[in-house]
Amino acid sequence: MTTATMNFRHQDYTVAWICALPLEMAAAEAMLDETHPKLPAKPTDDNTYILGRIYDHNIVIACLRSGVYGTTSAAALATQMQSTFQSIRFFLMVGIGGGAPSEKVDIRLGDVVVSNPTRDFGGVIQYDYGKTVSGGRFERTGVLNKPLPALLTAVSRLKAAHMSTPSKIPALLSGMRARKPMMRDNFTYRGEEQDLLFDAEYDHCGSDATCNNCDIRRLVARPGRPRYDPVIHYGLIASGNQVVKHGRTRDKLARELGILCFEMEAAGLMDDFQCLVIRGICDYSDSHKNKQWQGYAAATAAAYAKELLSVVHTTQVVDTPPALLDSKLTIRGIEGELYVQSDETLVERISNYDHKRVHRRLSQKRLVGTTQWFLDHPDFKAWFTGKNVSSLWCSGKNTALYCDFEHRSPTVYFYCENECPGTLDGSYILSSFIRQLCEFLRHISPSYPEDVIIELRKFFGHKQIQPDFEDLKDVFIRLFHYVPGTIYIIDGLDALDQKHGIPLLKFFQSLFCSVKHPQESRILLLSRDQVPGYINIATFMHGICQISTSGNVMRDIETYIETSIADKTMCRKLTDDTMLVEEIKRTLLTESSEMFLWVHLQLEVLWDTCRTDAEIRSALATLPKGLEETYGRCIGRIQERCAIKALKWVSFATRPLHIEELREAVAIDLEDTQWSAEEMTQKDTLIACCENLVVADRADGCVRFAHSSVKQYLDKCRGGNVQEKLIPEYPTPEQGDRECGELCVTYLSFSDFSLQLSKHSVERTAVAVPRPSFFLQQQFPRFFRPFSRLHQSQNCSIPVSFRTLHTTSTPDRAQYKFLDYAINNWAVQTKQILDTSIVWNKFQALATSFNETWNFHPWIPGGRSNYSHIHGLFGWAVKEQHEPLLSIALATGPALQRVCDLPLIDERLPALHVASKLGYGSIVKILLGLCNVNVPDEDGYTALHHAANKGHRVKVDAPSKSRCTPLWLAASNGHEEAVSLLTEKQSNIEAKGASSNQTPLSQATRNGHYAVTPLSLAAKDGHKAIVKLLIDKGTDLQMPLLLAAETGHEAVVQLLVDKGADQQMPLLWAAANGYKAAVNLLVDKGADLEVIDYRGQTPLSLAAKAGHEAVVKLLIDKGADLEATNSDYGPVPLLLAAENGHEAVVKLLIDKGARSRGY
Repeated sequence: MTTATMNFRHQDYTVAWICALPLEMAAAEAMLDETHPKLPAKPTDDNTYILGRIYDHNIVIACLRSGVYGTTSAAALATQMQSTFQSIRFFLMVGIGGGAPSEKVDIRLGDVVVSNPTRDFGGVIQYDYGKTVSGGRFERTGVLNKPLPALLTAVSRLKAAHMSTPSKIPALLSGMRARKPMMRDNFTYRGEEQDLLFDAEYDHCGSDATCNNCDIRRLVARPGRPRYDPVIHYGLIASGNQVVKHGRTRDKLARELGILCFEMEAAGLMDDFQCLVIRGICDYSDSHKNKQWQGYAAATAAAYAKELLSVVHTTQVVDTPPALLDSKLTIRGIEGELYVQSDETLVERISNYDHKRVHRRLSQKRLVGTTQWFLDHPDFKAWFTGKNVSSLWCSGKNTALYCDFEHRSPTVYFYCENECPGTLDGSYILSSFIRQLCEFLRHISPSYPEDVIIELRKFFGHKQIQPDFEDLKDVFIRLFHYVPGTIYIIDGLDALDQKHGIPLLKFFQSLFCSVKHPQESRILLLSRDQVPGYINIATFMHGICQISTSGNVMRDIETYIETSIADKTMCRKLTDDTMLVEEIKRTLLTESSEMFLWVHLQLEVLWDTCRTDAEIRSALATLPKGLEETYGRCIGRIQERCAIKALKWVSFATRPLHIEELREAVAIDLEDTQWSAEEMTQKDTLIACCENLVVADRADGCVRFAHSSVKQYLDKCRGGNVQEKLIPEYPTPEQGDRECGELCVTYLSFSDFSLQLSKHSVERTAVAVPRPSFFLQQQFPRFFRPFSRLHQSQNCSIPVSFRTLHTTSTPDRAQYKFLDYAINNWAVQTKQILDTSIVWNKFQALATSFNETWNFHPWIPGGRSNYSHIHGLFGWAVKEQHEPLLSIALATGPALQRVCDLPLIDERLPALHVASKLGYGSIVKILLGLCNVNVPDEDGYTALHHAANKGHRVKVDAPSKSRCTPLWLAASNGHEEAVSLLTEKQSNIEAKGASSNQTPLSQATRNGHYAVTPLSLAAKDGHKAIVKLLIDKGTDLQMPLLLAAETGHEAVVQLLVDKGADQQMPLLWAAANGYKAAVNLLVDKGADLEVIDYRGQTPLSLAAKAGHEAVVKLLIDKGADLEATNSDYGPVPLLLAAENGHEAVVKLLIDKGARSRGY
């Protein structure tokens, strides 16, 4: 170990290592690769720290005061540590503990136990915290937090490494003893003969520390280990304020909770610091415990901690938020988890599109023998083998070309389905592609490339970050080059609207239509010939190879008709007249218009309704023309009310419902007060009564429209005469969404899911808590030290009342098939609910009742109090613009007022800031009467600054911590409406931004905020209009024109020149920077071609010097003097171009007649 010579600061230390005993601190110090000098102590912190480095991590080690133990002492120490070292990212609690061996877990002295979360616990259990209930039974309450994701990821990585390579602990211990000879005696393995585990029923004999007087016949027989190296165990650690020295108590707690180890400090750290606990086993938590093994156990724990730090990458430390939180803006537990736990979780967050399931489901639709023409097509073969064809478009009717390329890996799929409108988005498609590529990379490699993982963490590592299309393009391009030879398939591209389809096509054009190498990636697009709003895919994918289904698909339909009739005849023979059967085939093929669905529906009608040959001939003679007439006839045959309800759910559910979910949903009425399974319709009956308009998919059991055109027909006909006569109850999208939400509320209000307080729910117990003076002593130790003798006990007991919650019933959750949908969508689908709704009272009760049993609510409360629940409800309502829920939160009055200005969970911004930032005008109006408009966020921004920065209408003119006014931010980002209102309110239009020293007008022009038409003004944030607004309010035009010319924004230059700005200096700037259009505009507006700067250089000289050939040519054509120069300073343009190596400009000037004067 070396001693560092460089200077360090408090903020250079990112890892906190906490010990309870001096020998634990000694072991920790012995693991340092180098020690650092002490730093000045802070007045409020009288702890002593050891500073140093392990691998690339700067470590601060602290120990509890001698003789002071327990959870509260550990919490106080950690609080002071993070106050002094504010860059600490995570905590390690490293030391000794008592083992809890069992038949399942063979724990020996010297082994290491690492806290590891389970389904029910976070890794540490405070076993002595709870209440005593009736009958004297002790009931534990509360669940402690789990370690930070960065630590859990490192633990997983180390566990995996130990499966193939031995732990480094023995080597680290050997190195420690070599460097520290004095530690050999106390920190060395004590020998198997000294590792004594007695029967739990047998207590220690005698008063001495050794077990020389204990009966060795009561030892537990255990097999010998082949090696003496410590074994590492992962599991639950019990923490409390008392020492466990009783074998039966140890075994009882271990059996009940699955505990591996006992200790006394970790529970005080877990909730606020999320530390990882590492314990070396020094005894067995029984009456036989002694200190013989403490030194070695402390050393093994310290060695494991060092080995763990070897797999924690420095980027993980930097990416983890500092442990120090702003107490003025934070309440315990309110922030939620910002970072994902592992790379696998990171990938899961990229996209929720299950491409394998969708591909499997749609592939089953392909009839054997169809689409073979496509696979045999020479263009397809050329594309598939990569012979000079990288992009292929199959155009025409939907032919279910779900081709199987699984033998060629990797293949990336996406199917655009109208039934899932939330997926019809360019960003959603790219996200799915990114996830599929990541999964393939992880399949072939144990880790992602470093630049890939950085990008993934940047855009998907935080819950509040939502990458836009441009961000996703960057991530995809990076992966695109890492996975060459990939096949990309997008089916149903015509389902995308123009807004999302065109940018996607242009992006693919840049990637695939320039690929020339035979082994590069390629793409297959499938859509109709005329995509709405696109004109033609070939328009945006230049050079794409096209295969049309026109003509070819008729062969597939003929095959489909033959196969379908054969299958149906096996169930019921329609007629004995073979000629009539042939007539059915010919007629359906002729009238099909290349539509599989039309053929399918006619076959269903024939088999469902025709019983005689005459009825068959009549049906063939009156076949409907096209799908719309077919749908109209189907709807006309609907008689059961359950069919109408089913169509509503299939139309307006946020996702396809499973047939069992749909059965329950259809059985619910708004007037219902209790659930009755007897009201459910049988599956086959429910599908049949919908007259072939819906189908239950065999692959996933979900019910969908038979085709997307069914819903299009229903939407198109809504409100018309036909629709009013056939389905008078079919609602508008807003009504349908609201009705679904109201039915979800009704369902969740059934007594099956209720939670109520019992009449005798109040019980009392005593809880030990620190005296108030204890916390003051921690902050002001020197002041309170003279009085410490007056308070020997730091704890006091207070009586506390508890409410015991009881459910009215505890049924099997799985038996309620619709429950999952109702829980996840009742809030989403009630944004339009009215307070006059018959379920309003149920809705209000559902929103305000804390139901931990069923977890009904989409918001995550920061704790278990009513205030935390209301804060979660309030924040979710604001972010989702859910005005009905917001009105319910507002009605809670004082409860909301206590938390309304606190940061929202996962946002780190108060509600008013969030609403202002997102431009939720109606929400902001509501919040202005409740929230404090002057509360700043951590950057010093008020809600006003966020509104101005995003271009929303704002009202006042306060600077932020960075001294940027709202007007400056609005102008910088090109938001016309915000600037308009700010200037109306006399905001200072000459106020400069602190960082750039630019006025709002200068900032607007520098960033190119201009537009040509009102339409593009709205699309491009209205930049030119902003400049005009500021000019009209009166400001200097010279600097803005210089900046506009410098950055080449011609429209802004035109506006400023028209307003009277001087063009001479801007012409020099534009020429020097090569902005041809700006130069042309300024010259046309009368700028002097021979104007000189302070060095005597003309625009032509500056352009030639910089090598801007196009500008040089333009100036010459406009009449600039080739030989113009200043006799004192300026050489001619030709020499300037030659001196700076611009051969093309030199040639141009010579061709135009320039001659050197010999300078």
